[in-house]
Amino acid sequence: MRVVFSECAPNYETHLAPYQVLGFLDDGESPATAFGHGMLPSNRDLSRFYLARSVRIDLGKYTEGKRERYVRKQCASLRREFLPRGQLEPLDDWVDMSVRYMNESPRWASQRKRLFEAEDVLARLDVPMTTHLLTLTDTSNGLPAALAMLYVEPPVAYYARAFYDFKYRDLSIGSYLMSCAINEMQCQGLSHVYLGTCYYEGARYKTRFAGMEFFDGLGWSDDRERLRFLLSQQDDLHDQHLFDHPSYLAAGPPPRSEDATTQLVDLSDSRCADSTEER
Repeated sequence: MRVVFSECAPNYETHLAPYQVLGFLDDGESPATAFGHGMLPSNRDLSRFYLARSVRIDLGKYTEGKRERYVRKQCASLRREFLPRGQLEPLDDWVDMSVRYMNESPRWASQRKRLFEAEDVLARLDVPMTTHLLTLTDTSNGLPAALAMLYVEPPVAYYARAFYDFKYRDLSIGSYLMSCAINEMQCQGLSHVYLGTCYYEGARYKTRFAGMEFFDGLGWSDDRERLRFLLSQQDDLHDQHLFDHPSYLAAGPPPRSEDATTQLVDLSDSRCADSTEER
């Protein structure tokens, strides 16, 4: 992969000069390459990615937990189905349910400059980032209950978006939908499911599954205590980076060069070399 660094707001007093790391695929690479490096899609056509504290589930270590079994029993009336995106039927009913969710959910508030319409859901269905769907249907009336949009590229999958009918919220349907997707991907023989980022306490539900790993800037870690520490210090990192944080230094030494997982190569020199060889 090739990366560029997009500037963020600096803090001159603390010598904090942050950049957002953006990644682009090289020839022969696929989105699975980016996911493995801790990156997530920055746009729907999967042409650009961003480095983040992403969370994934190692399906070789995943087993259904006690809470998941409880929620599954609560949602026993819901039928699960995994299908390619083009086979969603009846399309209008699923789109209507998704539009209602987008207009009611606080998670969509920052993007809600106007009321969402059916075209907004269809635009998210017909993109490279959505290859498959996982649906939950209420068997008592045949109506849509929940929908997850997935990107599936064996041996990995990305849990991209989720929508559900708010009347099922008391059943913890959001958690059940995610656990269904994880279980389905395991049944499909995949190795990992990527669940997005974890930067605040409200996102910790993604970390409750067995086999959870998160990208910590050095690599993939299954250290849940370390993740709790990162979340607890999140608000204190607005004017310094983690490796300089007193609590981090108190727990151990800062990273060494041998801990690095990425090496930068001067592409301008390599281009000159290629040009010379061609002549």
